[in-house]
Amino acid sequence: MGIQPQRVCDRRVEVMSKRPKYHFTPKRGWMNDPNGPVYFRGEYHLFFQHDPNTLSWGLMHWGHAKSKDLRTWEELPIALYPDEQGAVFSGSAFVDTENVSGFGTAKDPALLLFYTAHDMQTGREMQCLAYSTDGRNFTKYKNNPVIPGKDGTPARDPQIFRNRILGGYSLCLTTEKCVEFYHSEDLIHWDKTGEFTLPSFALQGMIECPCLIFDTKDCLMLSMEIPEREFTKLPKEAVWHTRLMQYFIGQFNGRTFEADPKIREVLLVDCGEDFYAGTVFANTDENILIAWLGDFSEGAGNAGTKEEGFQGVLSYPRLLKIKETPKGYRLWQTFYPVPQPDGAAYNETADGAEFTDGCVKETIKDNGFLTITSYHDARYR
Repeated sequence: MGIQPQRVCDRRVEVMSKRPKYHFTPKRGWMNDPNGPVYFRGEYHLFFQHDPNTLSWGLMHWGHAKSKDLRTWEELPIALYPDEQGAVFSGSAFVDTENVSGFGTAKDPALLLFYTAHDMQTGREMQCLAYSTDGRNFTKYKNNPVIPGKDGTPARDPQIFRNRILGGYSLCLTTEKCVEFYHSEDLIHWDKTGEFTLPSFALQGMIECPCLIFDTKDCLMLSMEIPEREFTKLPKEAVWHTRLMQYFIGQFNGRTFEADPKIREVLLVDCGEDFYAGTVFANTDENILIAWLGDFSEGAGNAGTKEEGFQGVLSYPRLLKIKETPKGYRLWQTFYPVPQPDGAAYNETADGAEFTDGCVKETIKDNGFLTITSYHDARYR
């Protein structure tokens, strides 16, 4: 039986609901990583790690929402449920326009969801897929997994993309210690092609949710859980915290990612304390980022949203570009589309913009090269 959303006391209602209007939140229950954001049949689809039956991390499903404009979202029925192979961990989506998988047709392409099945008893992590031709109802591939796993061996969070060098398709996933790359011609059968390991200057720790984007340069974004001994490597603008996203500028050579050897400093996607598991929308001409605002800071109190029956917020979408600066190539960001909030505060500044929405505050500074996000605005503390 699902949880019943807790009644919000009158005093809380009089103050203000903490639920954002323009940052996606589930109607009820727990949410963490965004999964498989994709543009399909004229709509943006967003999937997310979700347990509708608790307000804390539990048995993962893939929740589902859609939007016409990336500003307002309609939550849909759950897309993927746990099964005998395990809970449904993070992954990505891909529109098979050439129907190489055979799950759709050239005229009616299938939407493929790639996810990690995690056995809660053995720790086995396997890469699986599901497909849909209507974007609403999903069928799990009968011969899952497409990449088998081993008990107690991390291997998760697959991202799928076209291989512009070798042709066909590539997949990257994390083993927590490195990023592995695979290649396929049919999106079903995969062969390993290489690995990316963290350079010595980089933040060291557990790697999750790899996301590779392509622009004037290639950029590999990694979500990291780091020990406190790594804090001294953080940029001076960053809040010291254990979960964050670092990125590397370089080149995908068709088999693996090669970081630019001239860049030997830690680069963060966001310098705030609550930005994690970010990924980009597939099947778009632009790199549009969305991330989980995890509220990892000590003493933050989970932003108090449990009183309203939900836990977890996603960032407002951001457009990403790789631009050259006097220091070299760097990740540039802007809110996308420009917020037009009613009941939230958006202000453009001399060097960026600020967006406060419910319990979230996102700030872009330094003309797009510095972002700071907080999931627990000071007015609620």
